[in-house]
Amino acid sequence: MNRFVVMVDAGYLLRQSIEIVSKKASTLRADLEISDPTALIKVLVDKSKATLDLSGKELLRVYWYDGVMAQGYTPQQRAIVNVDDVQFRAGTINGRGQQKGVDSLIVTDLIELTSHRAVCDAVLVTGDSDLAVGIEIAQRRGVRIAVLGVEDLALGVSHHQSFEITSRADRVGMLGDADFAPCLKFSPAKPSGPNAPASAPNAVPGVRSQTLPPATATPIDKAAIEAAVKGFIGQQASPLTGAVDPVTKRIDATIDRALVHHVYTALAHGQLSGEEKVYARQIFRSQV
Repeated sequence: MNRFVVMVDAGYLLRQSIEIVSKKASTLRADLEISDPTALIKVLVDKSKATLDLSGKELLRVYWYDGVMAQGYTPQQRAIVNVDDVQFRAGTINGRGQQKGVDSLIVTDLIELTSHRAVCDAVLVTGDSDLAVGIEIAQRRGVRIAVLGVEDLALGVSHHQSFEITSRADRVGMLGDADFAPCLKFSPAKPSGPNAPASAPNAVPGVRSQTLPPATATPIDKAAIEAAVKGFIGQQASPLTGAVDPVTKRIDATIDRALVHHVYTALAHGQLSGEEKVYARQIFRSQV
């Protein structure tokens, strides 16, 4: 077994890259054109090889994870599906235009591949902290893990990757403007009617014509999160010595899962946002 896999969170990759390609003129995937899908996949594979020094190893395949609307694949998604050695893995899009189910698909596939010893190396293009558990399980099975981010510090575009995954990965690489120039273009979505606005700030990713009602950002309830974290710590039967690595500051995976579940149960408002998870972990580190 001498193979590697590349696993791409398309929502993360394309959301980050549109900011770079458009020089921060847009954050909409609808404004991003994949002008050469084959070249984009080659860029990802080549960067993966360079980051983990995979010369001489064989690519198993590239898994492309993306939310799909009820109407089916967009033209952008169909173009990716048709690239050799790419397997499209479909999540869903909720009523607010957010992709759902992608992180769990990535973790499931990563665990499945490593349990069957199908790969010896894996590269994840993502920023999601929820993948930390999958990374640790794969590493315990002898698989090396790299995470690739997307950033352009000259433009002020940060990689937006969770410390939970960058601290666990064996290596971290970055993609930028020079990588995307041959395969991605800024192509602003055009209004669909005479009275249509010049831009659609609430457009569903990858769909140019459909818009959603304005979404309002809800501030996280820091007091409730702090109380939940302190309650979790108080419930532990034994001291939490060693729960946080003093060098990397990462939380033990088993404790982290229990912590997130406890906060989720305490807040009782549905799935935790990334900001809520990050804040809960910050409070936990400060308390132990």
